Amino acid sequence: MNYFRSLWVGLLSLLTGMGITLKYFFKKPVTVLYPKERIKMKRFKGPITFTVEEKNGDHKCIACNACIKVCPSRCMSLVAKKSATDGKRVLTDFKVNYMLCSLCSLCIDVCPTDALKHDDPNYDMVSLTQKDLMMDLLKPFREKGTPLTQIPVVEDAPKVVTP
Repeated sequence: MNYFRSLWVGLLSLLTGMGITLKYFFKKPVTVLYPKERIKMKRFKGPITFTVEEKNGDHKCIACNACIKVCPSRCMSLVAKKSATDGKRVLTDFKVNYMLCSLCSLCIDVCPTDALKHDDPNYDMVSLTQKDLMMDLLKPFREKGTPLTQIPVVEDAPKVVTP
């Protein structure tokens, strides 16, 4: 009698397990094949990049240095020169060192023109060398030849020191 009871309990546990298996067999999978499929991240703080204006495809940075001043990590550097046409400041170089960046978003919060944002699809930034983590944010704009990258600038004349 004990034998048939253990046989019945084993059969019930087998059917329960198969029922659970069939239930999850027809559900949508939870996992994704990572390199081929990517999940859209919500509220993700990734690497910093420039926002792009829709009308001309250029960045919105006015080279005010607010992001540089507020950065606790001191991971950003920018160079601005005077325009040869109207004398306004023109951004000529903007680099971010992601080895130092703590992704605190203070630079994004303080920007008066909303020129900076987090780069959402680039959440898996990996590098074998430190040089690859030094990003030039103006590089894509230079490659496209956007209007702000074509403004002629006044080069600083070398200073002559007299004795």
